[in-house]
Amino acid sequence: MAALAILLCGCAQKAAHKCIAPLPAGYSVDSLSDCTVPAAFSCDDFNWMGGNLTFTVFNEDLYDAVEVTQMQVGDTLIYESQPMVVSKLEDDKGVLNINGGLEEGGCWLQGHEGGTFRAIQFDDHSIYSEMGQTELPLADDFIIIDCGENPDDPSDTIRTDQKLYLESLSENNRIFHNLNTRVRIGNGVIKEINRKWIP
Repeated sequence: MAALAILLCGCAQKAAHKCIAPLPAGYSVDSLSDCTVPAAFSCDDFNWMGGNLTFTVFNEDLYDAVEVTQMQVGDTLIYESQPMVVSKLEDDKGVLNINGGLEEGGCWLQGHEGGTFRAIQFDDHSIYSEMGQTELPLADDFIIIDCGENPDDPSDTIRTDQKLYLESLSENNRIFHNLNTRVRIGNGVIKEINRKWIP
């Protein structure tokens, strides 16, 4: 956060051009109470004796749509926590190619819900910023909603014996990634872990 603040200050000094940064997360890793967050962890991060989970919290990089649509050559975009000076802008079927897009060392922004744009990478995955690690208790009735091995497989809802379920997973599935895992928190405890299939 301190590094981002320095970058923003540097942008502010360039009065002729704007600095466009991702919107704030709307939650703090130090006080997660009632929210759903992108998260990353492994099955080994569960402390079943203590009844808690240690996980890394992320924020999906979303940008204000007004700022993006008004962006011009010479402006600076904070992308993956680094400043990117805009030298070229192209609209390609709803995707804004900045500096030639990912293939040319630039980036892609795509229109999103709620008056925002999201930064995307290959396979249509969003870009995320790491916010830090935390440890939260598991609700007594927490559930796991887990995707199948294939895109058309129905998800499994695990309401009991979650420990046995996680221990039965193949080695490849024991890692939960922020790209497709969401942790729902209520009153400071984990209510649900939801993992969706992605390519």
